Amino acid sequence: MASLFAGLLIATVLALHSSRDSRSLRPASRPLSPTLRRSTAAEEADNILGLDRGTVALHRKYHDATVEYTAMNMDWAQSKGYENDSTLSPGDQDAVAKAARQRLFRWPQLTERDSHVVKFGRSPQRFCQASDASTALGDPGENVFVISMPRRPSRLRHALHELHREGISATIVDAADGDGFRGLDELDGLGIVPLPGYEGHRNHAIHLTTGEVGCFMSHYTIWHHMVKNNIPSALIMEDDFDLQENFGQRLGEFLEEARGHDWNLMYVGRSPTEPDRAQLSPHIVEPGYTLWTVGYILRLDGARALLDAEVERVLAPLDDFFSVAAGRGMDARYNDKAPEWEPYIPVLLRPLAMTPPLVMPYAGSLFLSDTAMVRRGTRYVRDLPVSVSAPFDDP
Repeated sequence: MASLFAGLLIATVLALHSSRDSRSLRPASRPLSPTLRRSTAAEEADNILGLDRGTVALHRKYHDATVEYTAMNMDWAQSKGYENDSTLSPGDQDAVAKAARQRLFRWPQLTERDSHVVKFGRSPQRFCQASDASTALGDPGENVFVISMPRRPSRLRHALHELHREGISATIVDAADGDGFRGLDELDGLGIVPLPGYEGHRNHAIHLTTGEVGCFMSHYTIWHHMVKNNIPSALIMEDDFDLQENFGQRLGEFLEEARGHDWNLMYVGRSPTEPDRAQLSPHIVEPGYTLWTVGYILRLDGARALLDAEVERVLAPLDDFFSVAAGRGMDARYNDKAPEWEPYIPVLLRPLAMTPPLVMPYAGSLFLSDTAMVRRGTRYVRDLPVSVSAPFDDP
């Protein structure tokens, strides 16, 4: 049923696209207020990490837009709890919840019922012109995956608009909704185990949430799919993305800049928490401790390494996990717990990052996130009962 709702939304969007009127797909936006615009001097003052000016300006733009969005929607933002889009009727919400429960127990398989292909670009899809683009450059080609929560069709609507505008074909993947878990025995039955002693860190001082578990599971599904189908590289995005102008062309150009450098994880969108370690080319850096998994390219050897290490048995919030699995954070500068995690999380990833980012979360999307902030009704894994007796397909 979850696929049905996503499929219906995709069909509606495709119909609107065929009419050449995609303006109605674009979420309402307003220009930034003059008081929120920043001068070059102010941007330089913000740049305490020493990042390139383009990255700082882009983050400031989205920061200011989020501030303005919050001010315009304060009552809703403060009262937000477990979210179903208002476009879903109570009956639809029940059906989606039931389908989401069933989806959890198909993990980590990516089945046809949990994925939907949208064709907005040329076929075959290529981002780089070189003949060795797939193997030498990590060009994802047709392997673009967008993780989307079925109970949040407004986010999928935004993602489809972005893909259509930039002419990018993709596979929409129904997310694993961690809020569907009812007991610890269900996680244990899937082989999912939180990182021993996990209780957050000083910059994310909360215990592991069911939303964070679902996020990790959703990404893992695609890594598993890559290994199962021998996919050389994949672009993986979460459905709250904004694609920057000329995304496809710039993605190919930036990948070409990274030619010859050894990487298996390429951040296409990121939130740096410390200075970059090295500038390798005009648009490629070796990042420090990095947050966000809104958009990244993973190569097959990275996917294999993650699966072979059974990372689902030392589960932590994915962006923190990626950074520690890349050997970042051992100075405890951002994550004071990273040295304690290091014995459990092996160094598996060799990250690079595109700068400025080509993917950013759209303004206001954090208020529809199960992982970016605590909300009314946030569920913590430690608070789940030890076991449940209800059948898995009962909503």
